[in-house]
This record gives sequence, structure tokens and C-alpha cells, in this order.
Amino acid sequence: MQPSAPLHRPNPVSQALAIAAVLIAAMLLASPPALADATGFFASAKRRLDVDGTYAFWAKSAAPGGGEVIKVAVSNAYFTEGFFDDYYDRENAIDKVFVDDQAKVVYFEFEPGGKYHGLSYFFAPGENCGYCFDSAVQSTVRVTDGHLKGRIAFKRAGTNPAFDIELDTPLPSKDRGTALPSGGGEPGRAYVAFHKALNAGDRKGTYALLDSKHKALWTKYDKEGVDVMGPYWSDFHSKMSTVSVTGGFVRGDHAVVLFDGGSKLIEHLHGEALMRRENDVWLLRDELVSVGRR
Repeated sequence: MQPSAPLHRPNPVSQALAIAAVLIAAMLLASPPALADATGFFASAKRRLDVDGTYAFWAKSAAPGGGEVIKVAVSNAYFTEGFFDDYYDRENAIDKVFVDDQAKVVYFEFEPGGKYHGLSYFFAPGENCGYCFDSAVQSTVRVTDGHLKGRIAFKRAGTNPAFDIELDTPLPSKDRGTALPSGGGEPGRAYVAFHKALNAGDRKGTYALLDSKHKALWTKYDKEGVDVMGPYWSDFHSKMSTVSVTGGFVRGDHAVVLFDGGSKLIEHLHGEALMRRENDVWLLRDELVSVGRR
């Protein structure tokens, strides 16, 4: 099952929501889905997920005290190969861009050698676990030939969740690329210019700083007489009026710019912008804005 166009950003206008959903779908479907690298099921009290895909990445554990672990996002939907590799906070990106009413994700945690460390998931209020660990979980998962391979299973009468999953997932790289200089360098300046144009309601300036895929979609909607500035300003940018670039990373023609910001309604916002270099010019591919401090 390929995920539909998921969107988890507040929006009071249904037309704007539809536009934003199409924009995300176009990005998500830009590459073919990877082959399933896991089989099995995960069952909560109310639903069962038949596993179709996984995506592994390094992240902070959901356990008290944190600590670096390998997280494996296990889903009933396929992950588009490489789609999330450029994001800084991959779990946040998966939750905002990938998860929807049909596509759900469970995050299994493993220590660097493959030892089971716990799990977390959120399907709905009352159907979730911020962090769960049970010593009765059976796991043969280990790092083998650059993959996390093995079986992880748990079932206890009267207890949820239950799962039985066979994994063969590529071990993620820790390399994020080269750290951007103070202010974000050229990618950072391009993102700030995009923010200023959007904040000023400058349609031409905003359009000029979008990558080619976004430009094509904007042109399509313009011909249909549909305004695209609204969804970008409210749904993607969260009406953010101030932006300060705090860092980021660059790898070839791809970069992620990290920033702090704020709006008239929300004092503290933070996020990341994916930038793509086309014809030696840095342009916006996507941005994710979240509430609070990083």
C-alpha cells in the first residue's frame, strides 16, 4: 500500500488543505517505493498492521534519559527509497509527511549492535505508547553484513500490543554531510530569502526560490486560478514572521537548513528546510515547522 498524501498542519480552509496535500504527494512519489524489507504484523487493541516497509535511522531514544539508538520505522505502507535521508529530524518528518489515516508507523529501537531497546507508537489517543519495554520480547535481531537482521516478537494474553516481525533492514549511516557555516552559508541565505519573500506576500519572489518540482505545481494551479500562497504561508510556514538560521548540513546538491523562528501567535517555533541546488542556485524543496524550542 502506497501512502496517500498525508498532512498534519493546521488549516481552516479545505481548498488550501487539498493543495498542500497534492504538493506533499508529489514530493513523496518522486521516486519509486523501495521493496519491502520486513514481513509480519503489529497489533494494538484496535487495529492490525501487516508490515510492508521499514526505514532505519539514528536518533535519540524515547526512553527516559534518551541516548543514541537505531530506530526502525515499521509500517503497513512502503517507504519511498531515500526520501527521508536528507531530513535532520527524520522521526518528525515521518510523522508529519508519511503517517496518515491509513499509513501507521511503529518505532522499534535497537542498540548499535542490534540488541532490542524498546518501542514507541501513536495511532490515536488512548492507542499509543510513548516508550515501552518488556524483557519478555523475543529478539534475534543483530547487525549482519550492514543490515539489521532477525525476528522480533511478543505476545501475552490480555496485553497489547502483540507483534511478530522479520527484519532485514539496511543499517543507517551517521554521515549527515558537511556542517554548514554560521548563518547556513548559501543554502541558509536562500532559505532566509524565501522566508522574506513569503512573509512579504511577494508571489514572484517566492516562486523564484522554489525548486523545479514546486514551480511546475504552482504553474499548474495558477492556470486553474487557484491561489497557492495561502497554503504555503499558513500550512507549510506556520505564518512564521521571524527566522534565524542555526545550522545545517550539505551533501552535494542537497542541504538541510536548521532554523528557529516565531509568529504573532506562537513565540517559539523551530524547523528545517530541505534545499536543492539546481543550475548552481539553491532552491527550496520542503520545509517542516514545529511548535516550541528545538
